[in-house]
Amino acid sequence: MPTSRLLFPLWLLATCFVASSPTSGQDRETIGLVLAGGGARGIAHAGVIRALEEMQIPVDAVAGTSMGALVGGLYATGMSADKLYDVIAAMDWNEAFEDSLERQELTSRRKSDDYDYASQVKLAFKEGTVSIPLGIVQGQQTRQIIKGLVIDAVHVRNFDDLPIPYRSVATDIETGDAYVFSEGDIVTAMRASMSLPALLAPVEHDDRLLVDGGMAMNIPVEIGHSMGVDRLIVVDIGTPLRSRDNINSLLAITDQMLGFLTRKNSLRSLAAMTERDILVNPDLTAIGMLDFEQAEEIYRRGYEAALAMSDQLAALSVDDTAWGNYLAARTLPSPTNPPVDFIAIHNDSPVSDDLIRVRISQTVGEPLDREQLLSDIATIYALDYWEIIDYDTLQDERGNGLLIQASAKTWGSDKLKIGLNLLTDLDGSSEINFGGSYLLKGVNELGGELYGIAQLGDTVTLSGEMYQPLDLHNRFFLAPYLGYTDYDVLTFGPDNDVSRTIGAWLVRRGQLELSGGMNLFANSQVRAGLFQGLGEFRTDISAVEDLIEDDFREGGVLLSYRYDNLNNAFFPTRGGFLFAEYQVHREDLGADNDFERWRAVTQAALSFGAEQRNSLIFTARTGQSIKARNEPQNYYQLGGLFNLSGLSNNFLSGRQMAFVMAQYQRRLSNDTVIPIDLPVYLGASLEGGQLWSRRSEVDVDDLVMAGSIYLAINSPIGPIHFAYGRTEDSVDAIYLSLGWPFLAYGQRLGR
Repeated sequence: MPTSRLLFPLWLLATCFVASSPTSGQDRETIGLVLAGGGARGIAHAGVIRALEEMQIPVDAVAGTSMGALVGGLYATGMSADKLYDVIAAMDWNEAFEDSLERQELTSRRKSDDYDYASQVKLAFKEGTVSIPLGIVQGQQTRQIIKGLVIDAVHVRNFDDLPIPYRSVATDIETGDAYVFSEGDIVTAMRASMSLPALLAPVEHDDRLLVDGGMAMNIPVEIGHSMGVDRLIVVDIGTPLRSRDNINSLLAITDQMLGFLTRKNSLRSLAAMTERDILVNPDLTAIGMLDFEQAEEIYRRGYEAALAMSDQLAALSVDDTAWGNYLAARTLPSPTNPPVDFIAIHNDSPVSDDLIRVRISQTVGEPLDREQLLSDIATIYALDYWEIIDYDTLQDERGNGLLIQASAKTWGSDKLKIGLNLLTDLDGSSEINFGGSYLLKGVNELGGELYGIAQLGDTVTLSGEMYQPLDLHNRFFLAPYLGYTDYDVLTFGPDNDVSRTIGAWLVRRGQLELSGGMNLFANSQVRAGLFQGLGEFRTDISAVEDLIEDDFREGGVLLSYRYDNLNNAFFPTRGGFLFAEYQVHREDLGADNDFERWRAVTQAALSFGAEQRNSLIFTARTGQSIKARNEPQNYYQLGGLFNLSGLSNNFLSGRQMAFVMAQYQRRLSNDTVIPIDLPVYLGASLEGGQLWSRRSEVDVDDLVMAGSIYLAINSPIGPIHFAYGRTEDSVDAIYLSLGWPFLAYGQRLGR
């Protein structure tokens, strides 16, 4: 055999070995990484990057859209695959897609907004007309989370100067064209690319209104090619279109429409790939764009998809020396942190800049404390005047500055809340009220507010309050109040014969309060003041002719205290609540006679078990009218769901009242990452309560025991309960309730 024929197989084997062996890195091909959009499915990108690093494949450029822009941006700033995994595993996706802070972090004033109606149906007004935001979520939390992740790179304005050159793709909502970020603020670039229409509000930048890049270019292959690399690794996580059976909700329809938009431009982009480019297509079957709870599984599938293509990818790997040099070059030097020479505030809301300034802890002359600043911004945002609050650093003739950018809500801060309270035992006894509350904010620079409520139904209410802070920290305030109510009081109770129906009174009362108070931290508020009241009680329904009727006058001093640390006002899983009010009525202050009245309601909640789905809620209420006349305006009432379940609504009345309840509640539905949620609960209550005529008669041994089982939904129009209740005397009822049941019992919880 000729020598050449013997050498050829050896040459071919050597050639194949060299082709599959790591290169030295001196003359290697440059590689661009293209990461597609796709919501939660984009977590697979982090898994792909993990596999690429294990194969020692360097990346010389990154282009991403939507979630691909987020993952790609983090990688471009120097974040390793290990760190990326840690971020994915620790991310609270529910928090990321919410504007509101945890309820326990809100001010006492904002927490009190819950206690007029349980409805989430609100209309915003700007300059007297109804206005709506451009997205369900404005992105305050999203932006701050991104900023915290890329904090060492926010000073880089040219994205080619990052450890890996980077491009982010958004869509100009006016033209439909792709907008490519190659410079500027990297946080804005990543946030704009993720602005899923209707969910995350658009981002204003460069005189454009930008939304999710997937609308124009979901897989930015063309952008990757434009970055001057030799080859691309393209990761396609495209969401498949839904079948007819799976299009069963508004969210599903929206998802399908977005799928149509992204599918067409994705096919165009994939067609632009060259023969030398490599496509990685993770199997993400049965995983939707909002399935963030499956983050670990999505990550794993991305990792395995890249490993499955190791034969093709191996040619792109480099040897240990070249890999070490590559990693060293990817390190981004930490920015200097010089002392802050001045603090500037850009605030276009109606409240004073000083309201912001006093809540900034940063000391002039000290280096910027970014962690404390983020906490301060959260505190300011909780005041609820701004759409977005952010910060930046700048330099001018004054030195190194800290700029606080507080952008007022473009749709206005005034709110009209529409509410409906319905409580019926499906046996003819019911209470129905329809009304609304209006909150006019920013009346003056200190944050004064006008609050009014109007309600028609079984309980008629018309009231108004002026809330005027007296200092920049809103510690002290004045709160004059004027209100009118009328409601029914049944004669059943310790002062009347419960064996027969005597009738019911209609009680009408007008009241003026001149009070002031102090907000103690975020959770507590104390008030004190004077009040005057005029009223009457007249026969509404009567089986006898001698049901008393009369007018009455009230006047005296009041003192109240409210503590509210519940994480949810209506379905709490942790925290506590206490409202207590004490009134001293005196003839020399306008009352008909001298007496005292006080009432209190308290609640505590805790959760346990897997995913904290199980909750225990403890509630107690009491009321005392000491030396008060035996007249209906001085009565407290019991009866109805969670108010001695089994009895009709407000069936019993008396001057002294005590009630206790323990609830077990389990959440049946899963959490969602978007603030459109309909949690479903199954629960049971054990209750005890009683009414007495005189304080000397009060005895806990007299408590009537009752209980209920219920199914509840926390809907946008308020909590809905379907329940069965029964007393120890075998009196039972089936209830349908819309709204928070406690609000149906005449509770005005110290707003």
